[in-house]
Amino acid sequence: MLRDANIILAGPMGSGKTSVGKIIANRMKREFEDTDHMIEKATGLTIARIFSERSEAFFRSLERQIVKLVAKRRNLVVAVGGGTTVPEINLADLSERGIVICLRATENELFRRLSDNQGRPLLKGNDLKSRISQILDQRRSAYDAIPFSVDTTGLSAEQVADRVIEIYKSQVDND
Repeated sequence: MLRDANIILAGPMGSGKTSVGKIIANRMKREFEDTDHMIEKATGLTIARIFSERSEAFFRSLERQIVKLVAKRRNLVVAVGGGTTVPEINLADLSERGIVICLRATENELFRRLSDNQGRPLLKGNDLKSRISQILDQRRSAYDAIPFSVDTTGLSAEQVADRVIEIYKSQVDND
């Protein structure tokens, strides 16, 4: 893998992708992109509004377009949405010019991190804990297909960033 390969952070919502991505980008003097924010900027709508006024399918089509754009660029640190890597084509595209790393956390940790978080359309409903569990079950095989993983449970964003950078360096130094 080349030294200008993107660092792609994937995994469930609440795993720390955006916080960790910003730290890594700052340390490595790279541009940071968040695919959800890119979609919001392109549409002028929040993700919640896209889901409620359009549909999840419409959101996923926008997400696919953003993945194609990001996959053409280099030297980025990118946080992708929790469901971005479910379609295998997205993971394949992101892997072509980047090292994809799945950030994970226990269900209890995700519940703790997301319990006061409003505005996540897939978490709407009465029982947040069971909703998180259901989403993790649905996406488990997609997350397992990602070649590298960091468990963020009990770690600071700085510690997770250290581990991600170690993985990245081990891959670019092997070429």
